[in-house]
Amino acid sequence: MLNKRSVLLLLLAVQSVFAEVPIKPVPSERLSSHNFIENQLPIAEQTHEVINVPDTSFVLISQMSNSVLLKAQVDTHGAIQQLGAFEMENSTAALHGLAHSQRYPGKIWLTLQKANKLVLIDPKTDSAQTTPEVVQEIMVPTPGNGPHYVGEYGDELWVTLQDSSEVLRISHVNTSDYTIYTAQPRPIFIAQHPLNNMFYTGQDNSASIMKIDPTTGVTTQIAIPADAGKTPVGMITGPNGIWFTLLGDETSGTGTIGHIHADDTVTYHKLTSPLGINAALLHLAFDLDHANTHALWLLSSSIINTNALDTIIRVSFDEQWQTIKNEDVMAMPTQQCKAHRVLITPSNVFATELTSSKLLSFYTTNL
Repeated sequence: MLNKRSVLLLLLAVQSVFAEVPIKPVPSERLSSHNFIENQLPIAEQTHEVINVPDTSFVLISQMSNSVLLKAQVDTHGAIQQLGAFEMENSTAALHGLAHSQRYPGKIWLTLQKANKLVLIDPKTDSAQTTPEVVQEIMVPTPGNGPHYVGEYGDELWVTLQDSSEVLRISHVNTSDYTIYTAQPRPIFIAQHPLNNMFYTGQDNSASIMKIDPTTGVTTQIAIPADAGKTPVGMITGPNGIWFTLLGDETSGTGTIGHIHADDTVTYHKLTSPLGINAALLHLAFDLDHANTHALWLLSSSIINTNALDTIIRVSFDEQWQTIKNEDVMAMPTQQCKAHRVLITPSNVFATELTSSKLLSFYTTNL
């Protein structure tokens, strides 16, 4: 006669035959992982621009508050391996803008906002500690004052003069050849349209963008409608036109990107994701392979709005650059850092943190 234990074992055996839970393999593919490295820099009140030195492992960073140029050698993950620091002119010269020179490959243009100078340097990439060499200095012609952003276009430099609210065009091969254009308060960036060849500058104390005809010298203003947002800051040349961001105001952002077409009509694209819809967008950069990825990188910043998140946002468009298809929002590890500039390199996405004296590197790992 079976005892209780034997009966239970028999029942379990029968159950295992007739009620076995099926187990089968399923796809185990994982999405790429997001990785952040925050490189601590020498402490400064304001860390501003970042630019790569082409065909090297170096990036340059401007610290405006003490006029220091940082030269950092980074690895493939964007971690700083060596760092050199160099005071430009003097501690009050206010180093700010950084731009590549196409005429002089490997050289970099700088702006010294308070010293009122444009400077071309050889960054000397044999070592982070090697002192950069000044190749050329150009004084901003009067009454211009306060060079903020500089861009090289052939033999010419186009410069926003933030302190005098003007734009400067000047030949870097014949500095007596220049034009100063009167703008509305505080022009920040300037870019040339790839189709109509006009120049455009965002004026961040005005709800307006100035267009400059370099042939006739005529300037016109393009008003930004109130329902789109305010405070145009980041502005770059991109697919089929000029692209810019709207920062918003002290209380809210609008998550808005603008696209200026060749006929000066503007298409406004609004982010719709929960973390993007009210983003305070300060800066932007296209993916290096944007012709295939149709991707645009954005930086949201707490620079004027303490309620805003500091984030990096990757936006994917359709092939015609007419519709946003996807938004990927990544909050930066240090919030309230007043995220300032974004730079795309073949290996990394870099961002400067204005008030925390950090260079953030973002990269993805495909598992």
